[in-house]
Amino acid sequence: MDLKSFFNHFLEENELVRANLMNEETFESIEALAGYKVDSISDGEVLSEVSQHISMGEAALVRSLVDEETADNLHHVNYDVSKYDALIDYQYILEAGDGEGVIHHDIVQAIDAALKDTGVLPAADMFIHRDEDFNPRDIGRLEQIYRGPIYWLYNNLTWRELKAMLRRLGSETEGNQKDDYLRHITALLTSSRFLEEILLHIGDEEFRIIRDNVEKDYNVYEAKSRWAEAKNLGLIVKVHANFLVMHQKVLDALKMVNFDAVVRRRSPGGSTGSVRGDYNAYALLFEVMETHEPIRRIVQIPAGMNFFELHLTIREVMDWRSGSPSRFTADGFTIYESMFLMDEEQGPDEGRTSLLASFTQIDALLERAGALYYRYESVDGYVVKVSIADRINIDHRVPAIRSYTGPIPIENVGGPEGLERTLAILNDRQHPDYARTFEKARMMNYRERYPMTAINNRLEKRFSKAHPVTEFNT
Repeated sequence: MDLKSFFNHFLEENELVRANLMNEETFESIEALAGYKVDSISDGEVLSEVSQHISMGEAALVRSLVDEETADNLHHVNYDVSKYDALIDYQYILEAGDGEGVIHHDIVQAIDAALKDTGVLPAADMFIHRDEDFNPRDIGRLEQIYRGPIYWLYNNLTWRELKAMLRRLGSETEGNQKDDYLRHITALLTSSRFLEEILLHIGDEEFRIIRDNVEKDYNVYEAKSRWAEAKNLGLIVKVHANFLVMHQKVLDALKMVNFDAVVRRRSPGGSTGSVRGDYNAYALLFEVMETHEPIRRIVQIPAGMNFFELHLTIREVMDWRSGSPSRFTADGFTIYESMFLMDEEQGPDEGRTSLLASFTQIDALLERAGALYYRYESVDGYVVKVSIADRINIDHRVPAIRSYTGPIPIENVGGPEGLERTLAILNDRQHPDYARTFEKARMMNYRERYPMTAINNRLEKRFSKAHPVTEFNT
């Protein structure tokens, strides 16, 4: 079946309604929509947008299908919005009935190429196949593995291996899918603060060689029994029968570790208690209050950020686009988003100190209060509790989401109570109000799956500057 026939056969009237709501163009017929979808597969701009919204689970699906041969060019997969939201949202996985979805091989190939171009998928395999010729003089080939996307290096491990590793690391994740374990483990192993704790649990010989290799910027280890614990803790990953590698991001995080301090803690006469150590960032928990299900985001925030930057980050992380004013409150303080709002409400709260977000750093107040509240004064009245989950080290000093739970808190739906009603309708495509509700939600930037990668890309663009961001230079 060719691509045009695929769309003509599987697109249905409800998909035509959705397409007219989602796109700037209006399609009068299934045939017109089918032609548009065929053209989109060769449109670099469209494929780049898909790459920004696709989840790692969807990337893994594409990667598993790209080399799979089919007689009719069709791949049959589960029609599951919770797993394949972007591919369904962009109408590349279409419904085939009885909970089954179908995707054309030409679509798989196009998205695979786009994901490799954007670095979401590795350009080469992240392991050396058992049947490949490989000897010590080929060791340079391992560089494309330990410098490739870290997610896919650890994806070499099975779900059971990842689960055992997380248990050995003494950490838990809220999700129970392989994707949840991978995101959580790679976040831990690129935190220098967490790595300090891991280094306490490996043998003396392992510790000595790893320290030496970090100083030498060396990533490759021979597969010997001495590395059993370092492998079980995730410091290194087996990629060939004879070789293990340390991913470059793990090595870079280890460069920020004070090995002398770790040595003192490892020594019998040294302190083995918990130490705060140096850090250059916070892992903050953003929690939307009073929602019917938990909506939480763990976000890395560089130390020294001002409250205006924190305000911008919260808006981006929650995917809010309204221009409604906001303020932070905590421990006798009110921090205003803008000078206009502060002047308008001069001295509104007796006994509280008023501060301007652009001129107030977050560190001292966060450390003093432990938690503060971001009050988003839109028609929804969402309140976000901000608290310190951890103190960490990061190499790239920009905000980024590290993990998340719960849906997007959609705007203009009536706050937490309206959100529950709206999501109930959006989760039932047969509901009589589905089309109207979907159109309204899309206007407020709603996505069925939380677009973590796209949001992190936007945060990167916004905060990759040599100067603080304030209300006066945005």
